Amino acid sequence: GADNEVEVLSERVFIEDRVYEAYGALPGARGVLTYFVNGIQKGKGQGGEKETPYSFVSTVSENELSPDEIIINQWLSDDLGAKTGDTLRLKYFVIGPLRQLKEETTPFVVKKVVGMHSRYADRTLMPFFPGLSDAGHCSEWEAGVPIDLGKIRNKDEDYWDDYKGTPKAFISIKTALKLWSNRFGDYTSIRFDKGGLDKAGFEEVFTKIPPSALGFSVAAVKDEGRLAAQNGVDFSQLFIGLSFFLLVAAILLAWLLFLLNLENRFSQIGTLSTLGFTSKQVKSIFLAEGVFVSIIGSLIGVVLAIFYTQIVFKALNSLWYDIVRTNILEIKLLPKTLFVGFLISNLITVLVINFSIRKKLKQQAADIQKKIIANEKKWVARVKWVAAILFLFSAIIIVFSQFVFSDSQNPSLFFMSGGLMLFSLLLFSGRILQYVAGRRASKLSILGLSIRNTVRNRNRSLTIIILFALGTFLVISTGANRQDMFANAYEKSSGTGGFLYFAETTMPVPFNMNDKAKRAEEGLSEDFSVVQLRKVEGDDASCLNLNRVSNPTILGVNPGELEGRFSFVKSPPGQDKPWQSLSQELDGGVVPAIADQTVILWGLGKKVGDTLNYLNETGDTLRLKLIGGLAPSIFQGYVIIGNNHFLGNFPTSSGSSVFLIDGNPEKSKKIAEELYLNFRDYGWEMSPAPQRLAEFYSVTNTYLSIFLALGALGLALGTIGMAIVLARSMLERKNEIALMKAVGFPNRTIFNVVAREYTGLLSAGVFIGLLAAILATLPSLTSANTGVSVSTILIIVLAVLLNGFIWVVLLTSLSLKNKKLILALKNE
Repeated sequence: GADNEVEVLSERVFIEDRVYEAYGALPGARGVLTYFVNGIQKGKGQGGEKETPYSFVSTVSENELSPDEIIINQWLSDDLGAKTGDTLRLKYFVIGPLRQLKEETTPFVVKKVVGMHSRYADRTLMPFFPGLSDAGHCSEWEAGVPIDLGKIRNKDEDYWDDYKGTPKAFISIKTALKLWSNRFGDYTSIRFDKGGLDKAGFEEVFTKIPPSALGFSVAAVKDEGRLAAQNGVDFSQLFIGLSFFLLVAAILLAWLLFLLNLENRFSQIGTLSTLGFTSKQVKSIFLAEGVFVSIIGSLIGVVLAIFYTQIVFKALNSLWYDIVRTNILEIKLLPKTLFVGFLISNLITVLVINFSIRKKLKQQAADIQKKIIANEKKWVARVKWVAAILFLFSAIIIVFSQFVFSDSQNPSLFFMSGGLMLFSLLLFSGRILQYVAGRRASKLSILGLSIRNTVRNRNRSLTIIILFALGTFLVISTGANRQDMFANAYEKSSGTGGFLYFAETTMPVPFNMNDKAKRAEEGLSEDFSVVQLRKVEGDDASCLNLNRVSNPTILGVNPGELEGRFSFVKSPPGQDKPWQSLSQELDGGVVPAIADQTVILWGLGKKVGDTLNYLNETGDTLRLKLIGGLAPSIFQGYVIIGNNHFLGNFPTSSGSSVFLIDGNPEKSKKIAEELYLNFRDYGWEMSPAPQRLAEFYSVTNTYLSIFLALGALGLALGTIGMAIVLARSMLERKNEIALMKAVGFPNRTIFNVVAREYTGLLSAGVFIGLLAAILATLPSLTSANTGVSVSTILIIVLAVLLNGFIWVVLLTSLSLKNKKLILALKNE
């Protein structure tokens, strides 16, 4: 008995698995499991049975009993009138999720009856249960489980007074583990024969158990804070990606301006070549001029960049506060960064100038003086045709595969297809200009004259188309991705999952809020349902935190309760019901997990298929494999796993801390009031699900506002480019215009010729950018949550066209009113 043994106990009642592994490996160790049962019955359960209520049942080795046998003490035998060979039934609770208690019954055959003073009469076998072990009377029991004190008889009180919690029955340890093992542990004590280890020896064994196995963790908070700040979310890739088309437009504009300069100096190049200057010398002259201008321009650009950065930071600290959630951002401009930007700008300029000069100097001197444009080589034309067709087919195939073969639509692939279509249509535009230039006009007309003027300098015309196509594409593609804060907020496929409220508590709620009996007990009368999620605290990985995190908060959920809700950017492979994949077992003990795609990409710097490493309660490594990415949702900042995996790794989780409330929107106010009133003691914090989603969308929309401004800048570059081209063209064509005036063409006719030419180029560019942008933003345009309608896009397009047309009208009118045009006739 207890006098001949020593034991290891836990204040948590059940001994953690890692503790048992350490002590159970010692010689002579014997695990004991003592359980509190609701009743021990004799009879067939038809109402005539005898029952002893609320007793402790302990264990003996499997050598003493077979799995279905039981040993009872004399007091129980007398109470039930049970003897050897009789069948008794044990009634007991098993612990389910959210501390749900389910009563089970198991029959046993009495093997023998033992005396009240035998080795089995050991009151120390009862573990310490707060509220029960320290109670003076049975009527004072507060065990944390439902106890019907009305069932307790006087003889039960006498037993408690005489024997306390001495077990009344014993079953095989193997059977007990099968029936009563739970996530908190398998044993209530570990016993050893006296004469083995002393107290110091037991303490030494305990020191070898890693603290993490008992739920302790040590973190270098200061170092982790510094690391998080140093490894903030890098948005440079996002800015470079969305600014790519703007950078291309700027390079094209620089190339266009230098080409115009070269074309106006054709005769000078020809003269230098005729006088004996080598191509290398001519190239050096123009390159030196270009580099000088580039250096001056880059220096001015660096100064403007500093001012621009200051304006952006001022906006981030005020107007764009939603992005950073602070107003104390400071600028730290590094001379190295400014110098690198200066060098890159000049390098690109030199490359553009060098390419332009080399192309022009390949022509004959006589052709240069006569301003004859060299014909494109046939193989170059064929390569462009093939590239245009390949890009177009690639864009179509990507979109087709997304709609037909993919469960969810990937916005990145649509954006890529839009970019491919943009390049394809621009290549086709060049081919069309080349084709029209090679055909003879059937008859002279105003429209025909405009077309001939358009294709006379194909590079210039194509550049205008490209500039406006890029600007339009950027403005519409960023604008169409803006999210409407509250559109279709209660649709199950939306980012709210169709829920009314998102709530959190500081203390876990330990019961099932959907249980009718419990709701009546708590005073919940409104009609609503709740999805309850368990929570392990971690870092905030949402877009509200600019720091990159490695261990975001984990939520455990019953996957079936989320089925049919929310939308996936990347669905788990091979699953008709994507949420059910959270319950599956993966190879190597890896746990499947789902998170917001934006969190995976930006907050974690990962992709679907990658693995996150955590420490679970026992100090073992918990590996979460990201098997799916959600479209923006109220789960932003969390990683979600199935409850079965959650409880396996965090067994002491005592309840739910995150709640999704669903109900009738018309009764949302009453539901909220009732929940606040009943759960205020748990630290209940609740917000409407659409409002929570809007907080995340506000960050996305603010970034898109910045990119929309960049798109507007791209359009401004296109407008400036067209204005420069138009002004230089009118200057170059002053002789032609003067001659047309002299032979009787009225100003209105000349105006029509020029206006149609540039309006056509403007319209072509905007139309190409529009088509590519629509393809790039199809997921947003077809989504219920898009904030941009077809009418909005049409307004943007009309505004772009109107802007360009105003410049065409203005510059053409001013050029035709120039009185110096008459002097140009002297050169004709």
